[in-house]
Amino acid sequence: MKYKHSITLFLLLFSVQLFGQQKIAEISKKELRKSRPTYINIGMGFSYSYFRDFATSPLIYHGLPVTLSLSRLKFDKKRESIFGVNYSIGSYSTLLAENNTSSIANTFALNYTQLYQILEQPTEKWNFKIGGTFNSITNVRINGEFQNNALGLESISTIFVSAKISRDLSRTELKEKKLIFFNYQLKPKKRILSYQLNLAVMNNTLRNGYIYNDQAAITNEFAIFDNYVFKVFSGYRINSSLNYNIYLKNCNAMRISYIWDAYKTGGDLDKFEMASHNLQFSLLFNTK
Repeated sequence: MKYKHSITLFLLLFSVQLFGQQKIAEISKKELRKSRPTYINIGMGFSYSYFRDFATSPLIYHGLPVTLSLSRLKFDKKRESIFGVNYSIGSYSTLLAENNTSSIANTFALNYTQLYQILEQPTEKWNFKIGGTFNSITNVRINGEFQNNALGLESISTIFVSAKISRDLSRTELKEKKLIFFNYQLKPKKRILSYQLNLAVMNNTLRNGYIYNDQAAITNEFAIFDNYVFKVFSGYRINSSLNYNIYLKNCNAMRISYIWDAYKTGGDLDKFEMASHNLQFSLLFNTK
């Protein structure tokens, strides 16, 4: 009888302990989420971009658009999440003296990323994360030379598999240097260099047919998405970003980024292609 009571007491104590451990684990995860550094990222940059729209012309248009970005970053070594929007505007031309036409292009983008640390890191200096990214981009192009087809509009939404590698380049000790007759000091500073690669696993497009975006001039009915078709697994996209973060004493940071993006839609005669190289400077404001 005493033996049965002992077993019952043991199981009860074990259940209480297990429940307590689960509660502690849940509290720890919640505290970890709350303590994870959060930043508001405001950026501005310049791009060298080019596109070709076979639906209207086989010519390649080149431009130097201005890019603005706003995003919310929440990250530490274990996990990283990013939600942001981008906007760019610029004038593109064919760079051909005998047939020089121009196009004004506005680009709107929405981005969401989730990354998680993988395996055990070889050293504290290195960090590897994998995860996924969703990005949706919409181009609004106006080229008066094409008359009825002056307005070009396409939307590309992509699901990526993402991989990121980071290297801590922080200076942890005060260093004294000498340059000819001048002595100077290099103070401790936190710096992180990272590279992220996004490879599309699902690329979708929303685009009209071969020519004539709309026929409002004939029917007197403005239908911007007339004859548009949404296609799943259409075309392909790949992009990457190289970021260099310099942290300040007030817990904010500066970021210098090189962002490359390239994509194309499906189809043959009506295919659209675009690529951009963007150099961007950002300020990261710590909200915690």
